Amino acid sequence: MRNAILVGSILLASGIAVSAESGRRTLTFEERVKAQKTIERVYYSHQIGTTTPFEQAVPRAVLESKVRKYLDQTAALSVYWKTAVTDEIIQRELERMAHGTRMPERLVELYAASTA
Repeated sequence: MRNAILVGSILLASGIAVSAESGRRTLTFEERVKAQKTIERVYYSHQIGTTTPFEQAVPRAVLESKVRKYLDQTAALSVYWKTAVTDEIIQRELERMAHGTRMPERLVELYAASTA
């Protein structure tokens, strides 16, 4: 599951989305929160013994907090370590995680949820 979390973190932190009409673009904060919600919903669906509805267990404030953290981490990479999160870096990291995961079906589920 850690790999799946990293996938979400990387994708949200990068803020890159592909649009059919315009190619590459930056995600808005609202789009990032929506993407984080999609990721968290997949995680939550695999938790054993959950009885609380997803919206109560993972309120919007939690989602927004995670998105802000990812944005701060991306800024820190740029400012302190002079490292930009590029498409190439994201692709390499996704490939590394896909090759090393112990739950490939979970990654497939996350990818499917993010493109739905």
